[in-house]
Amino acid sequence: MREGLHRIVSSDETIVAISTPFGRSGIGVIRLSGPAAVSITKSFFKPHSSDRAFEHRNAIVGTWMTLSNETLDEVVVTFFQAPHSYTGEDVVEISAHGNPLILGRIVETTRRGGARIATPGEFTLRAVANGKMDLIQAEAVREFIDAQTEQQARTALRQMEGALSQRIRPVKAQLVDVIAHLEAGIDFAEDDVDVPDNSSIADQIHPLVDQLQTLQETFGYGRILSAGLRIAILGKPNVGKSSLFNRLVASDRAIVTDIPGTTRDVLTETISLDGVPLRLADTAGVRQSKDRVESIGVNRTFETLADADLALVVLDGAGKLDDDDRQVMAKSEGVRHLVVINKKDLPQVMDEKTLNGASRVHVSAATGEGMDELWNAIRRTISDQHTDLSDEFVLTNARQNDAILKAIEGLHRASDALQEKVPHEMVLLDLYQGLSALDELTGESVTDDILDRIFSTFCIGK
Repeated sequence: MREGLHRIVSSDETIVAISTPFGRSGIGVIRLSGPAAVSITKSFFKPHSSDRAFEHRNAIVGTWMTLSNETLDEVVVTFFQAPHSYTGEDVVEISAHGNPLILGRIVETTRRGGARIATPGEFTLRAVANGKMDLIQAEAVREFIDAQTEQQARTALRQMEGALSQRIRPVKAQLVDVIAHLEAGIDFAEDDVDVPDNSSIADQIHPLVDQLQTLQETFGYGRILSAGLRIAILGKPNVGKSSLFNRLVASDRAIVTDIPGTTRDVLTETISLDGVPLRLADTAGVRQSKDRVESIGVNRTFETLADADLALVVLDGAGKLDDDDRQVMAKSEGVRHLVVINKKDLPQVMDEKTLNGASRVHVSAATGEGMDELWNAIRRTISDQHTDLSDEFVLTNARQNDAILKAIEGLHRASDALQEKVPHEMVLLDLYQGLSALDELTGESVTDDILDRIFSTFCIGK
């Protein structure tokens, strides 16, 4: 098992869990993994044919019984022999009818037979511990299960196949070569081992930094692809925010009236644009109010704005700018924003010169006029995060990004130290920091808290 994982993964225990979603369905699958998976199964499973043996990838039809010889269900049992299984251990999958009551009773029989209920993500954790996949691929498993768009699923599948890991592997190998040369020069200094001069060593480090920086630049797009582009729609009351929200989500989700202050809380909806999730938030109208509830809504508007990747600042083109409009625009200055001048279908009164060249589009949320231009503006926000690597190799979460940044920082310090003729023993400390960060990225060396944070987000049974 990999360093760090052996402390929390016990290869002596056999675990069990329902691997299909809770609820009624045609079929439910229960998974067992560990050294006693087969023996536990044989205690309760009676094949319909006496000559059927447990062989790798063979499916056997039979009856699942209780210890008191009561029939629970007709099932299909499939055996995956170690190490050729998902976890790298002996795995048995029991396909039964998808009645939660029956599935629960089958799990209970296996527990009485010696299995332990698996924790969230424990099957995948064992797969990592047994070298079936690395930590990046494990995270991709979760992202693939959670994917809501085709592009999310394609990217996660590429990660599961090892695309990102394969990109990092040669960088690690070259870094290890640099470290090995320096270590040899220190350990065998008296034997006249040929060690490159500082400039040559720095020249070997620079391409590694460039590759890692190119990879790190994918995080902006990867985070958006994984978590969604957070879009806050804001403006003063009655400028058409909710109408625009409904138009964007193609549904009457928000209540639309001519009464100012109808929206009191943040209403959210997620849609897909070219395979990228958009997390839209319709917010309370911004204005000075003595109404306590409305004031709370305005505060939540500003909280939503602070977390947004893009703000759609909605203005009423059929009216003049006022102090409430100016307050909204001032609050949006710290966030990437687009001015949406609504009510294009009405005579225009607004003096756009006062907008000082802010990016803007003209729409009518009532008729749909100008919406294509707005969609294209949102697409540009996404494409600005796109890099040449983004379709194939993408950092999709903060943990991966932090690890790459740590590696870059260590290599930068090592390169600077070489230029300043710092002793190689000190340079090695920085190089090892870079290597350690890459090991954390792939899971070669990882702490318990990182593992807990990753696998606690998995569903039980995966």
